Amino acid sequence: MNHPHASIRRKFIFATLTPLCVAILLSWLIGFQLITDHVFRQAQQNMIQGLNLARTVYRDEINHLDSVVKGAALMPELVQRLGDSRFERSEKVLLQILQTENLSFLNLIDAKGVVHYRAANQQQHGDRLEDDPILDRALNGELTGGVQIYSQERLRLENPVLAQTAQIALTPTPRARIITRNREPRGLMLVAAAPLLTSDGRVVGALQAGFMLNGDSMVVDTITRIVFGQDGKGAATIFLGDVRIATNVRDTSGDRAIGSLMSEDVARVVLKQGENWSDRAFVYRNWYISAYEPIRDPSGSVVGALYVGMPEQPLLDLKKRLNLIFAGVLLSVALIGISLATWISSRMARPVRALAEATRRMASGQHIEPITVTSNDEIGLLANEFNKMTREVSLLNQTLEQKVAERTRDLAEKNAQLLATQNELCRAERLASLGMLAAGVAHEINNPLAVIRGNAELLQSAIPAGNENREEADAIVEEAIRIERIVNNLRVFSRNGIKRVSSFSLGKMLDTILNQIGHQIPLDRYRIMKNYREMDVDIEGDKDQLRQVFTNLIINGLQAMPEGGELVMSAETDQRVRVMVQDKGCGIQDEDKERLFSPFFSTKAQGTGLGLAVSYSIVRDHGGEIRVESRVGEGTTFTVVLPLRQEPVDRTV
Repeated sequence: MNHPHASIRRKFIFATLTPLCVAILLSWLIGFQLITDHVFRQAQQNMIQGLNLARTVYRDEINHLDSVVKGAALMPELVQRLGDSRFERSEKVLLQILQTENLSFLNLIDAKGVVHYRAANQQQHGDRLEDDPILDRALNGELTGGVQIYSQERLRLENPVLAQTAQIALTPTPRARIITRNREPRGLMLVAAAPLLTSDGRVVGALQAGFMLNGDSMVVDTITRIVFGQDGKGAATIFLGDVRIATNVRDTSGDRAIGSLMSEDVARVVLKQGENWSDRAFVYRNWYISAYEPIRDPSGSVVGALYVGMPEQPLLDLKKRLNLIFAGVLLSVALIGISLATWISSRMARPVRALAEATRRMASGQHIEPITVTSNDEIGLLANEFNKMTREVSLLNQTLEQKVAERTRDLAEKNAQLLATQNELCRAERLASLGMLAAGVAHEINNPLAVIRGNAELLQSAIPAGNENREEADAIVEEAIRIERIVNNLRVFSRNGIKRVSSFSLGKMLDTILNQIGHQIPLDRYRIMKNYREMDVDIEGDKDQLRQVFTNLIINGLQAMPEGGELVMSAETDQRVRVMVQDKGCGIQDEDKERLFSPFFSTKAQGTGLGLAVSYSIVRDHGGEIRVESRVGEGTTFTVVLPLRQEPVDRTV
C-alpha cells in the first residue's frame, strides 16, 4: 500500500500558519523598531533640552559674577580713593565680598590697567594687566563677563592657593587621545569686570573678579539636579580643552572622574570644528546619550566644552524588554493558531481517510458500508457521489450470475467507469486542496487574526451549549479577542489606526460613558459632579476612539479613590474644547509624571501600561493634547484639549 508523502492535514496546517507567522513576525519587527527608535529619539531630544538648561545655569553663574562686581563698583569709596593707598575701609569691604561670594580673586585696577589692590593676594600690586579683553571692555565703560584660561603664573599672581588647586592629574581614558603630560596646570576662570565711574561719568578704573571652575562641583551638580532631578541617572561636565575639570561622571571607585579625557571623536567635532555634538558618545567607561557644546572665550576661541548625558544601558534594557513582550505575543498567537489548525485539519481529513479506506476495500471486493459525512462542502459532495457509485456497483454484482457473458463485458465497462471515477476523485481532491490552500493563504495574509477568531466563532456556534468541547471553543474565542485587542492597541500607539470622523455632542457622549461605567466599577461610594452640562458643544472626531480616551481617564480617576470620593467632570470652550477629569485620590509622584504616557509604564499591579499611551496617541492623532496636574495626597486632574473641527485628510495617492 502506497502512503502519501504529505497528508492533507499537514498541508492545511502549513497553509494556515505560514502567512499567520509571517504577518505577525513582520508586525513584530516593524512595531519593535518604531517604538525603540521613538524612545531613543526622545532620549536624545531630552539631552538637547538638558544642554539648553545647562547653558542657562552656566550663563547664570557669569551673570551672578557680573552683578557682584557691578554692585561693588557702585561704592564711592573705591572711586574716591583709587589713587590713595590708604583705603582700609574699602579693603575690608572687598575682603568681605571675596569671602561672602566665595570668589577666587577680586582686584581694584586703575584706568591704565595697573592693579592697585588684590584682595586675594595683598602683597602683589602695581603690575599692569595687558591683553585682557574683559578688562579692556570694562575700562571702556562696559560691564562684561566671560570665561578665560589662566596660566600657572597668572593664577599664582592672583591667588597663590589657585596655583595649587588648579592642577589636575590626567587619567588615561579609553577612546581618548594619548596623554603627553601628567598634569593640567591651567585654570578655567569665570571672570567679570565693571567700570568705576566718577560722578560725571568718567571711567577711572575697574573692579575685576574671578571664580575658578577647576575641581568645583557646585555648577555641575546644579545642572544635574535641574536636568535630571534629585535621583536622576544623568551627568554633567565642564571641560578645559578635552580634560574634565568639573564633573559628576564617576570612575570605577565611585569618585568624580576629574582628569579623564573627552573621546577623540567628540573632541574633533566640538573642540576643533567648534560645533555642537548630539549623539551617543563614549564617556569615560560607558556609552551615554550625550550632548556637547563648545565654550568660547571673549575672543571667540574654543577653550572647553559643556556636557550633559545619560547612560545608554537603561534604554538598551528597555529595548530588550520590548523585544520580549513582542516575542511573547508572537508565540501566543502561534500556539493558538497551531491548536486551532490541528483541530480543524483533523475534522477535514477524517472523511478523506474514510474515502481512501472505502476505495481500498472496494478494490479488494469487500462489502462497503455507506460513508456518513454531515458537511455540505466539496468533501460531502464527493462522499455522496462515492456512495452512489458503490450502490451501482452492488446492483451490477446482483445480476452478474444471470448474464455471465454480458456481465463480463459490462464488468469491463464498469471497471473503466470505476477507474475514471477514481481519477476524477484524485483530480477533485487535488483541486479541492489547491482551492483551500489559495483561499487560506489569501485570507490569512489579509487578516490572520480575523481568520482565527472567525473560525473559532464558527466552531463555537457549531458546538451546542453544554457540550464538553464548548468550554475549549469559548476559550479560543476569548483569547483571540484578547490578542486582537492587544494588537489593536499597539497599532493605535504606533499611529496605524483609522479615524472615522463624524460630528457628535460631547456632553451626550460623556453622559453615556458615565451611565455605562457602573457596569465596570460600582458607583455607590462615589459622587460624580457633571459641571459640563451648561456648556454642551458638537465636535468632530472618531467617536469610538474618543469614548475610549474618556473612559480610560474616568476609570483611572475612580480607581485612584479605592475608598470612594468625588470625581469632577467639567468642560470649557473657545477656539478649542477642554475637558477636565479631576479626582481626589492619592495623586501621582513627580518622578512618574514624565513617564506617565510612556508605553508599558503603569503604577497599577495589574495594569498593561497601554491605556494612557493609547489615549495619548488618539488625542494626538485628533490634533489635541493631554495635560496632567497632580499633587501627592490631594488628587489629579487630566485635561484633554481637542479642536472643534478635524482637518480634512488627503487620501489621494
